[in-house]
Amino acid sequence: MATYNSGQVKFGTPGAVINSTIPSRRLYDFSDRIAELAPEESPFFVYLSKVGKVPTSDSQFRYLEDRTKISIADRSFLSTGGATLVAEGSNMELVFDTVGGAAVSWLIPGMIVAVSLNATGSGTLPAFGNVRINSVAQGSSSTTCGVTSISTVGAAAMTIADNAQCTVIGTSFEEGSGSPDVWSQEMENGFGYTQIFKTACEMSNTARATVYRGYADEWQRLWNLKLREHKVDIERAMLFGQQASRGGIQYSDGVVGQIIRNSTAVADGSQMSYTEDKSYYKTNTAAEWTYDDLLTDFEVMYDPARGGSSSKLGLASLPVISYFNKLGNGAGFVDLSIGGDSMRYNFSSEAGAFGHKVMKVQTIHGDLSLVKEPLFRGFSSGFLALVDLDHVSYRPLVGNGVNRDTSITTNVQQADEDLRKDMILTEAGLEVTLPETHALINLEGVN
Repeated sequence: MATYNSGQVKFGTPGAVINSTIPSRRLYDFSDRIAELAPEESPFFVYLSKVGKVPTSDSQFRYLEDRTKISIADRSFLSTGGATLVAEGSNMELVFDTVGGAAVSWLIPGMIVAVSLNATGSGTLPAFGNVRINSVAQGSSSTTCGVTSISTVGAAAMTIADNAQCTVIGTSFEEGSGSPDVWSQEMENGFGYTQIFKTACEMSNTARATVYRGYADEWQRLWNLKLREHKVDIERAMLFGQQASRGGIQYSDGVVGQIIRNSTAVADGSQMSYTEDKSYYKTNTAAEWTYDDLLTDFEVMYDPARGGSSSKLGLASLPVISYFNKLGNGAGFVDLSIGGDSMRYNFSSEAGAFGHKVMKVQTIHGDLSLVKEPLFRGFSSGFLALVDLDHVSYRPLVGNGVNRDTSITTNVQQADEDLRKDMILTEAGLEVTLPETHALINLEGVN
C-alpha cells in the first residue's frame, strides 16, 4: 500500500521509523565525532582528524613536494677526481658532482665556491680556498667548471682530495656587468590512494527486542563497539598501510609503512644520516639509546636545511614510553642519560589538547611530543614514530556533493530478512609528503 506524506518533507520523514528517533533511510555523518570516541585508543587518527584533514575530490589524489628551501639552505656538493687549486688569481678547471654521483645542475657563472679539505687526524686543521665560477659545462654525471682562484691558505697552491666538500657561499660580479644566468628547482609530483573502509553491525529483530542482563539493549552496545572498531581500523591503516592498487582495490599509505618501505635503515646504533626523499629508520638497544644519542639524531632530523618543522609528534609504544620514564639500577633512559645530573635534559608532562597525556621533550634542536600509541604491539612493540604533522594529511573523498568521510547507512539488509543491518563506511587515505621529515626508531628486545 502506498505511503503518503502530507505537508513539508523534513529530515526524518522518508522511511519507516525504527524507534522514536531513528528513521530507516537516514544517512548519518559521523566524520568528526568518530575521532572523539575514546581518543586514547587511536591518537594518530585523532590528531589527523583535528589538525590535518584535507578533503580530496579524487580517489587517486596528487600532491607536490617543494624542496627549494632545502636546496637553498644546503648548497653543498663534492669536488671529484682530486686536483691542485692554483695560486690566487690563476685559472683552472674543477669537476664537481653530488654524493649520489650526479651532475650539479644548478651551478651558474658568478657563484663563489668554498673548496674544503677536512682535517683527517688529531692536530690537523681544515684548509679551504675560494674560487669563482666563470663557465659551466654540464655532463651526464658531473659538472666541469672553469674557475678563478680567489684565495687559498697562505696564498699558495692547495691539494684538493677526491670528494672534497664544496659549498656555494654567494655570488660576485664585475661593476657594470649584465644580469646573471638563472637556476630554479622544479617541484616534484607524488600521489596517494583513498581506501574504502567498511564495518557492519547486524542483529536479528528477535535479539533486538530481547532485554538482556548487563546491557538491556544489546544493539546499542554493539553499535558503540562497531564505531570504535571502525575508527581503530582506520588508525591501523594510517600507521601500517603501504600504498598500492591491486585487483581494483586501493590501499592507502601509512606513516610507519611508508617509512619502512622508503628509508635507509641504521641497524648498529650509529647516527642517522640524511638522504633526499628518504625517511629515517633506526634500531637501538636500550644501552645505546640515551639522551645524548637522541640529541645527535635530532641534529640531523631537525636540521633547518632538511625542510621539516621544529616540532614533531612522537607515537610511542607502551614499552618505549615506560623506557623514557624509567629510573633506578642504571638501566633506564634517565639513568643512562644524565648520570644523576637532572639539569642535562628538559622533559615535562602536559595535558594534550585532544584527550591525551603528552610527554614533552625539549632540546636545542627541536621539540618532541610523546603520546602513547596502544596499537604498537607485537612486531611494533618497540616503535617510536616521529611524525611531522605539517607533512601528513588525512584525505577523505569529498566531491560533487558526496561526502565519503565516515558515515552510517541504516537498514542495508535484504528486503526479506528478519533482521537489522547497518553499515559504517569511510573512504579516505593518508598523504605523506617530504619523507625526510619523518623517522622511526625501534627499541630492541621488547614485546
